[in-house]
Amino acid sequence: MKKVISLFLSLSFVSVSIAQSNPDAEYWVTYQYTPKKGMTSKFENAVREKTKLYNKADNPVYTAVITTGELSENGRYERVMPRRDIDWFIKDRSAEGNYWINNVDKYIQQGEGPYVWIRVKNLSINFDEPSPTKYLRVLTRVIKNGNNMDFWRYLGRYSAVLKKTRPDIKWAVFRLDSGGNANTIRIVTAYNDMKNPQGETNEGETQEVYNEMFGPGSWEDDFQKYNERLIEWARPQFNYQLRADLSTSN
Repeated sequence: MKKVISLFLSLSFVSVSIAQSNPDAEYWVTYQYTPKKGMTSKFENAVREKTKLYNKADNPVYTAVITTGELSENGRYERVMPRRDIDWFIKDRSAEGNYWINNVDKYIQQGEGPYVWIRVKNLSINFDEPSPTKYLRVLTRVIKNGNNMDFWRYLGRYSAVLKKTRPDIKWAVFRLDSGGNANTIRIVTAYNDMKNPQGETNEGETQEVYNEMFGPGSWEDDFQKYNERLIEWARPQFNYQLRADLSTSN
């Protein structure tokens, strides 16, 4: 079984998936890892060395640790490969994969991924340029099959309101392209100030401005319809903290 897992990991570095659904999209690839008990330091040292060797500015990787929920107790790390294009998936990265297998994989109790996400650019705010932050707030939502116009209408309007009321916010929407349920959506807020994760307020409170922009009572109506499109149990949200020492240096 170990050989099968290692082979899979090696192949995943050669090509996560050649046939992505949109060749012009901006892809983000994520993995999650739990180190073996008592092996956290060795895992981190191995990840740190691998990052220095293979993850320069042209192939950046950022590592964050989950700080809330049951996964955080034993240590849960997420490796994020941001802003990839279709050419990245075609490159041969077998040397990088073999290094991971031989030097990092032996310290891992459980690994998940790769998950391939597409950033929804027209809904994202201040996410175009690389500027890693100290903290992340990650909401995962799974929408029902069928007509999800109500879901996307709310997010589109909410994004427009945030651009007006919280112009400095770093906020992005991702949809899962490969690796799991294609109805999975991630909503990410990145920030440096834990006391003010959404940035300074400008021109009023969000709900008030929403109703001003789209009509009285529109926020309540849109938000209810948005929630009705979600699978009820699929509402996880977690906080993360960036580990700069395990990430590509800027």
